[in-house]
Amino acid sequence: MQDRHDQRQTLLKNLARGLLYSTPLMVASVGLSQAANATTSAYEQAAGEAEHAKGEAEHHAKGEAEHAKGEAEHHAKGEAEHAKGEAEHHAKGEAEHHAKGEAEHAKGEAEGEAEHAKGEAEGEAEGEAEHAKGEAEGEGEAEGEAEGNPKDVKRSWLSKKYKGDRTHLAARGKELYDDASLSTNGLSCNSCHADLEGYNDTFKNPYSHYVAMGKDLYRQKKVTAESMVQICMQQPMEAKPLAWDSEELAALTTYVEVLQKEYAAK
Repeated sequence: MQDRHDQRQTLLKNLARGLLYSTPLMVASVGLSQAANATTSAYEQAAGEAEHAKGEAEHHAKGEAEHAKGEAEHHAKGEAEHAKGEAEHHAKGEAEHHAKGEAEHAKGEAEGEAEHAKGEAEGEAEGEAEHAKGEAEGEGEAEGEAEGNPKDVKRSWLSKKYKGDRTHLAARGKELYDDASLSTNGLSCNSCHADLEGYNDTFKNPYSHYVAMGKDLYRQKKVTAESMVQICMQQPMEAKPLAWDSEELAALTTYVEVLQKEYAAK
């Protein structure tokens, strides 16, 4: 029994000794466990705060990026609109300037053409007036002469011609050339053609030739000397044509032919 009691006491001592050794270890183990738990909790808290901070930073950065993007797009859009406006304004100004220049050029050309046309028209009018004046100043023609009958100045092939001595007829014609009694207005042939005056340049050509008064008033392209006498009798002298077989017509015709040769020799 004593042995069992001694064994029990030894066991109890050993147990007590083990408790003494193990208690600090247990305390340490508990401390370590708590510290580990605290560290884990702190780590988890720090990780959570880090995640939160990260989320905040990402959100903030994303917001900043979106804002910066919006600002950039707005600025770029504004710049583009401004550039477009300036381009349109510049193009419009260029177009208006070009159109104005074209209009001024066209206006200048139109005015130039108008002036040219005016000058040509005036020149033509003056030329026609001069031409009309020249024709009106035909051999023996006076202003206010009316168109006559071509039959009165052109010999019919059925009519007979007075025949006489040419020298005598020329002398008689010279007398009649200054005879105002042949007219109804006091004119004679010499009233318009004294000293070979009052003839057009066509009088230099031998008969028959063109005479403006013969063409304009009697539609004759060319007239003979006796036709010219008949024209002068009816127009400037306002008398009836001479008889085609009369000595007066033959005499005046002969004398006019003599004057034509003298005029051409001047």
